[in-house]
Amino acid sequence: MSAHSMLGTQKEPDARGEQGAAGPNGPREDRSSSSPWRVLCVAALFAVVCAFFAGGAFDRLSQGGYTPGTTEAERADRAVARQFTVPADDVVLLVRTRGSADDPRTRTAGAAFTERVAHLDGVRRAASYWTTGDPALRSRDGRAALVVAELRGGESDRVRTAGRVVPRLTGAQGLLDVSATGPAWGRHEAVVESQSDLTRSELFATPLVSLVLVAAYGSLAATLVPVVIGLLSVAGGLALLRLLSQFMEVSAFAANITTALGFGLAVDYGLFLVARYRETVAAGLPERSAINETVRTAGRTVLFSALTVALALSALLLLPMPFLKSLACAGIAVVALSAGAALGVVPALLAVLGPHLDRGDLLRRFRRRAGGASAESPGWRRVGLAVARRPVLFGGGCCLLLAAMALPFGHAGFGLVDERTLPASASSHATADRVSADFASSPDRVLNLVLTPPAPGGHAADAAVADYALRLSRLPGVTAVRSPSGSYRDGRRTGPPTPAYRGRNATLLTLAAPQAPGSPAAERLVAAVRALPAPGSVLVGGPAALSADTTHAMAGALPRAGLAMLISTFVLLLLFTRSLLLPVKAILVGLLSLTASFGAIVLVFQDHHAAWLVGDFTPTGTLETSIPPLLFCIAFGLSVDYELFLLSRVKEHYTAHGDNRAAVVFGLARTGRLVTASALVVAVSMGTLVLSHITSLKILGFGLSLAVLVDATLVRGVLVPAAMCLAGRANWWLPGAGGGRHEPCASACCSTWSVPR
Repeated sequence: MSAHSMLGTQKEPDARGEQGAAGPNGPREDRSSSSPWRVLCVAALFAVVCAFFAGGAFDRLSQGGYTPGTTEAERADRAVARQFTVPADDVVLLVRTRGSADDPRTRTAGAAFTERVAHLDGVRRAASYWTTGDPALRSRDGRAALVVAELRGGESDRVRTAGRVVPRLTGAQGLLDVSATGPAWGRHEAVVESQSDLTRSELFATPLVSLVLVAAYGSLAATLVPVVIGLLSVAGGLALLRLLSQFMEVSAFAANITTALGFGLAVDYGLFLVARYRETVAAGLPERSAINETVRTAGRTVLFSALTVALALSALLLLPMPFLKSLACAGIAVVALSAGAALGVVPALLAVLGPHLDRGDLLRRFRRRAGGASAESPGWRRVGLAVARRPVLFGGGCCLLLAAMALPFGHAGFGLVDERTLPASASSHATADRVSADFASSPDRVLNLVLTPPAPGGHAADAAVADYALRLSRLPGVTAVRSPSGSYRDGRRTGPPTPAYRGRNATLLTLAAPQAPGSPAAERLVAAVRALPAPGSVLVGGPAALSADTTHAMAGALPRAGLAMLISTFVLLLLFTRSLLLPVKAILVGLLSLTASFGAIVLVFQDHHAAWLVGDFTPTGTLETSIPPLLFCIAFGLSVDYELFLLSRVKEHYTAHGDNRAAVVFGLARTGRLVTASALVVAVSMGTLVLSHITSLKILGFGLSLAVLVDATLVRGVLVPAAMCLAGRANWWLPGAGGGRHEPCASACCSTWSVPR
């Protein structure tokens, strides 16, 4: 069932006046086109208010939420903070000395520096080699030591505290030279970097998108419409982030992601509306009627497109990470704003600029026109004809190519974000590298085991703990185990007890291992530790355990989130197309397309092939756990977005003439150029994230750009037309709804032509 048949049967528009488009059964006049200057003034005022309100958005955004908060590893870390005096490694200060760390003057300076750190506002406690004598905090060459500081408050509070105190502690400090790393300081540096990345991305995106639109339209006036909508969406998006931050924690990276997405979608919707307006004018409708017809037909597609993207993003709400939940809320709000801006402001801009929309065409001499500014693309029509004649050959070849691209995703690995997401020159990254190289045990490669014995302590309990520590030290990959009964290595005792590891109701054991968190070896070690029988209940924490737990929590939640997204998308497409087969086909094709893009991401970022495409970054051997679900939801929504653009035109032609093959070629010819330009707009908007110095944003920008370009060319240009040609009239079948029938089309843009066989 077509757009016009759902909204009411309409008489054929009369090109000599507006009566045909505004008759009793026609579309009602759009208010934004009847009072355009009032609408534009309100929009301008809205933009100014949003820009003013968004001024303090970054200060209110959250700087954490990358873990579920309920895993065993997080419970273990909270138990350590609650029951023991051992500080967490929120900030790790690498202190280099001019001589030996054991020199009397250096020991005095180091102890005084540690006390200074411990008494800073926001610091819960601090410890160092000079205050504890812990040999793990002394470098191998004896010329450096570590100061470990635990900060107060929640995750965002700790990041803000690190940003306040670390600059006061680093650099030359008397006899000492200090640099910093640690999770809190690394995340602060990432937030600061993301703010500069946002400015850089917008400075690149706006002129590049303008060039794409000029190439698509030729006219500067026509280009102005979607760009204005895009900028309005950016201003409104930042204001929305600040508003949402009043009610929930919103990630600081939401600013980069949602502004890029909002700008791309708003320009995308504006592009589609302007293209349809020019087409209706070229078909003979007066300008006012053309605006109404554009809102009635293309506006409905924009509305369904926005709903599709919003539903895809809503699947993130079912995942356990607060970071993704906040991005889902922010993304849904920005998508709604983009669609609202397009449907509310574009008609007003068309009413004002309509008579001048095609003036000043910069590419007039180079543009072949066939019946007007928005005529079909001859190139895409030739592609459509070739695919229609040999759908099995083209469709099968496209499937094989996409399947080959997807193969690397089969060995994808996942882990948590750490300082390696920052450039190697960043303080936290460079310092962490030096700690790993100079110290026998890096703080981020230690497992914390909180053991609660079944009975009160005594000689038997102490012996059981000693035996447990001994058995832990025999596990493959373990380099040292420390406990209240002593230190152990390779099944034998090697050091004295650690009294601080004895709590009131629990015992702490720490296990050092060289495996990087997120690596398969680290996951195997965590599983082996948890499988080892213990003299009581035990909680295993630490970065490696947290990475494994977060990955498992995500894996458990993904099927539920994916199923909810697919079902909601199916229902929405069913309502839009009035077909049973087309929604199923759209979902299957979208899944194949996105898996191919994921394969390319693994190839570049995990396997480090063709890394020159995205600039410098540090490969970790894994992908950050939250990025693939986020990328999938956004890209899947955009994939269905382009599907709607194509199906809306195919459906119009099929409803009017009943020839499925001709309708497919007609739809591709009419939307091919538009979808290509739209994909380039989104690819440029999101692709500027590749310029970021943060690897996670690089992955997101590269993945989304590749996904939309593959979708707009291989999928929308070849695979979808081939599948629709093979399905024939079954495309339009719906049980009990008279599927497969056609009726005269009311659109002035649905010309009558057929495909030569």
